[in-house]
Amino acid sequence: ISPDLMSPYAFYQFWLNRADEEVPGLLRVFSFRSREEIETLEQESRDKPAARAGQRALAEEMTTLVHGADETAKAIAASRALFGQGDLAALDEKTLAAALAEVPSTTVRVTGGNGAGGLPAVADLMAEAALVPSKSAARRAIAEGGAYLNNRKVTGPDARPEPADLLHGRFLVLRRGKRTVGGVTVERA
Repeated sequence: ISPDLMSPYAFYQFWLNRADEEVPGLLRVFSFRSREEIETLEQESRDKPAARAGQRALAEEMTTLVHGADETAKAIAASRALFGQGDLAALDEKTLAAALAEVPSTTVRVTGGNGAGGLPAVADLMAEAALVPSKSAARRAIAEGGAYLNNRKVTGPDARPEPADLLHGRFLVLRRGKRTVGGVTVERA
């Protein structure tokens, strides 16, 4: 499977997002794990479904088989970082771009040489990236402490990204709450 057609991150997410009831059959068909290992994963999934042990094992094994251990490690790091459990700045540009291609995103054109000149407020970016239905909903999320820019809490309703916030000089990662992630790609005019 070509990484140009489906990035290792998207491939990993495909397997990770399988429904709980699908995973035992998928493990039996696609995994090289022993019957005992699969049964252990099934029991872990029944005991702690939120941990998604079966999905994680399946995603890791399949991505390693198709794309190799290095790409799998990058996909796992990107998955963790997008959801606030890792360092976004540590992701390489290709992996970050692939991860942001899988979430609601927007592209913003800016003028000026500093790279972030003219960027809209975070609330506006959240609405443009479809993380919230409106700018007022974005301001509410910020006021309630549930808005993040590059995994840092946004505290002011008029907060704007700074040039230093641009990851690889062109990306911003927005998050509302724990699970709703979006991206912004900044293009220079």
